[in-house]
Amino acid sequence: INSGLLLLIATIVSLIFLQTLSRCLAQCSPRNRTMKPGHVWLNLIPFFGMVWMFITIIRISDSLKNEFRDRKLRSDDPQFGKMTGILFLVLSYFCGPIGFIFWIMYWVKIARYKKQLKKSTTGGNVAEDQEERPRRGGKGRDDEEDDRPRRRGGRQTDDEED
Repeated sequence: INSGLLLLIATIVSLIFLQTLSRCLAQCSPRNRTMKPGHVWLNLIPFFGMVWMFITIIRISDSLKNEFRDRKLRSDDPQFGKMTGILFLVLSYFCGPIGFIFWIMYWVKIARYKKQLKKSTTGGNVAEDQEERPRRGGKGRDDEEDDRPRRRGGRQTDDEED
């Protein structure tokens, strides 16, 4: 296979991988996200992406943890893929073939979380196809425009305790 074709295939696969990460974040309610889904695409920036992927993995893990807690869902991985993702990155830099295996494992894990969240989506949570759609009453999706009270960070304020 010529190197140009190999580069094209690698680029397409990388784009599909990043799309999976972005769509997984889009399944999380905005109040539970530690990163906007669109920020996943910053990983395409050369050199910057090498560092940003660590941040992406950590923030996706934290967002999933928040969302699963909020929806009262269970996960078999309390770290929500964080260790698998970090291992994929570190091993990719130092031991390519083993890093590739962990990359596939991380991708599969995130795709499963995305599917699990999509399956459990109710009217109050954001689905990837509803993210940009306005709410009833014509308001946009931004938290600032939402009149409903929200808990942030999983803790109750003094006003919310009863």
